[in-house]
Amino acid sequence: MSSFKIEIPAGDTVILVSTESRYKMHSTQLIQASGCFANLLRTAGPVLSREGLRAGLRYLLILQDFDEATNRPIHPVFRRIPLDNNGRAQKKYSLMHESDQNPRFRSSLFSDYDRLLRTFANQPVTLDDKSIDTLLPDSMGLIEVAEKLDAVSMIAKIIENHLLAKGQDIFKAISASPVIWIDVAFRVQSKVLFKEALIHLTGKYNALIATPPDDALVKKYPRARSVLDQLTPELRDLVERKHTMLMQICQTVEKSVSTHYPPGIQKSSVSGQAKTDPIGRIDYAKDVFTWVGVALYRHWWGQTIASDATHNNKFGGHDIYTRLFNGGQSYLTREVQNGFHQHFPMSGKGQKVLQNNIDIIKAGITKIVTPLMKNESQLDITKFPVKWLTCTVVNGADYLWDPEVEPEVEPEQETEEGAEEESPVQPVSEKAKRKRRADEAFDEAEFSFEPVAKGKGKGKGKERAIEPFEEEDLGFDEDEDAEGEEI
Repeated sequence: MSSFKIEIPAGDTVILVSTESRYKMHSTQLIQASGCFANLLRTAGPVLSREGLRAGLRYLLILQDFDEATNRPIHPVFRRIPLDNNGRAQKKYSLMHESDQNPRFRSSLFSDYDRLLRTFANQPVTLDDKSIDTLLPDSMGLIEVAEKLDAVSMIAKIIENHLLAKGQDIFKAISASPVIWIDVAFRVQSKVLFKEALIHLTGKYNALIATPPDDALVKKYPRARSVLDQLTPELRDLVERKHTMLMQICQTVEKSVSTHYPPGIQKSSVSGQAKTDPIGRIDYAKDVFTWVGVALYRHWWGQTIASDATHNNKFGGHDIYTRLFNGGQSYLTREVQNGFHQHFPMSGKGQKVLQNNIDIIKAGITKIVTPLMKNESQLDITKFPVKWLTCTVVNGADYLWDPEVEPEVEPEQETEEGAEEESPVQPVSEKAKRKRRADEAFDEAEFSFEPVAKGKGKGKGKERAIEPFEEEDLGFDEDEDAEGEEI
């Protein structure tokens, strides 16, 4: 009976992982599968004698855990032992024993090499997939030995398929620990897992950057100040860039909320000149309740921004953006509005009119916030809700090991010389050119008001600034929002 765990017919290379694990394979297989073995086997083996041809052995590779020059312990590495023309070793060598309890490497080292070599021989490989908790360390062991032999491509799809077979369980695990999983995804070059981890890393950035490293991480990275410091420089740069892009989107949304006006108070066509526009005080008097609604909403929104409830908070403003998207009584409730009426009393009918105007404003805000509520991850956030944004778009250029070139936008075709180009825009009169449509967006620069000089006349007494509702009425609590959430 053969003493080899794997014996390929006509194999010319013997691999000794330990005294118990021996493999006979073909050098061509090993060169194609492993960069490390390709380097060890680049020099041709001996010209075999008649006796050597019977055995057919040209190469001998052994795994050793000591430095040849100093005899000091090292992490196990493969070495090539020179053979004579009879296929016998030209020098003595020692082998590792699997029964030895060596604290310098994990106990699964030999089984990891066994599975890796089986992939070289196109034999099936199994992973401990009882749960994510058993599958992750089992996969990491296989990844580490594959990296040692420069053979990750041989096991990448196997690991990816086992992980993705877990369905929502793997996506839940990634959302809980994206720092760990983006490293795994990057090492096995899995675009599906990498995209998932990058989305959650970007959404949880504010929380992760504020999370100090544990003792094990500090021991490995003495200069670490947060859990993000364990990322490689290229991964860290990518995460920083995606976070900056997300913050820019959030700020754009917040500016749009700050300058949103319900369509009912925008005039049909204005030029900005009272002399030319047929608009009088009576026109604004009709909209007084709408303007009160705008003022009340802006007061609440100003307090929200001042309380750091938006993109700067622990989870990037997810809670407040979700409330803005849901609208209705998810924020600025009837009870909160009653605080306003304590300072500015209204009849019951007036209160209902104001409530209706607030609801109209909320409906418009929902459309503005919609882009932030899109879920780009594969996690079912309806079934497994998260407390951070998952709207980050991962482009082909973000896959660091294989960046995809973004398609170029084709230039518009030029019209032939002499041909008249049809214009979809109808001729506009000079008077109409000076007017602005009601649905035109308000320019940010246009609404940057300059300070107004104080008048000479002042009142004898000063009144305290009126607060229609207190800060606790804003309806969010960052600490409560994050309670029990796994970082």
